[in-house]
Amino acid sequence: MLYRYSPDRKGEHPRAHLAAFRGILQVDGYAGFAELYDRGVTEAACWAHARRKFFDVHAATQSPIAHEALQRIAALYAVEAALRGEASETRRQGRARHSAPLLATEPS
Repeated sequence: MLYRYSPDRKGEHPRAHLAAFRGILQVDGYAGFAELYDRGVTEAACWAHARRKFFDVHAATQSPIAHEALQRIAALYAVEAALRGEASETRRQGRARHSAPLLATEPS
């Protein structure tokens, strides 16, 4: 894990901090990280940020599509809760078995 402070949100900071980094990066959807993905860093997006948008839409409109998205994300969270504390390979297998089918299912 790495924590670096920057005085502002300019994209130059993650580029400098992570210049030599190669691997998987889990961060928020901040556009300042985009150039890292263009050079081979793999983005691991965060469901919490996606969920927040669906929550806001559902709260404002009662959209059935947003409601379904919230239910699907809750199901993914339940898989993660069940796997918490397990070895990394056990988590990988559990995600393949339980989360992947949830993500592959067409919306209702």
